[in-house]
Amino acid sequence: PGVFFPWRKPMARVWHFRNMAYSKQLWFYGLLPWYLGLLDTARLAEPYYWRIFGQVLAQPQLVLVTGLAMLAVGCFLEVASFNAIGEAAILYGCKFGVEIEWVDNKFPYTWTNHPQHIGVALVYGSLLLFGWSVFADMLIVVAWWFCLYFFQTLVEGYLAQDEHEALKAKASKSQ
Repeated sequence: PGVFFPWRKPMARVWHFRNMAYSKQLWFYGLLPWYLGLLDTARLAEPYYWRIFGQVLAQPQLVLVTGLAMLAVGCFLEVASFNAIGEAAILYGCKFGVEIEWVDNKFPYTWTNHPQHIGVALVYGSLLLFGWSVFADMLIVVAWWFCLYFFQTLVEGYLAQDEHEALKAKASKSQ
């Protein structure tokens, strides 16, 4: 039935997980201006949230355009993944007891098995370019996020094979 809140309905458990996952993003992006202030003390004179924009706008034009392209493609892949398989599947609903349909014939899953992870990698990778002038310090943050998503991809690829095979078999029977 599920590890978190087994007495709750499956989608309620998914929504709880969603809130935890999204709050992690809020903490990260909420603390990023503070981190930029630590890296470059001149940024401390700027308003808190302007530090991000000031850092981005201070980059060379080619670096900025490359970062924006990575950000745009990454967001596109994440949104396309969400549209292809839905919120419950993106948020591991099968782990919480939600009935998930196997999808491998919709873009971007026709292109790769892990488009949302590639999208997230591009989004976090763009931080390296937006923080080009403090590259070494940003590399630590981005490397940490890459490691987290790489581990998650390994877990999905190797430890969730039984669930994936069951969903594929169910999908092929229904066709």
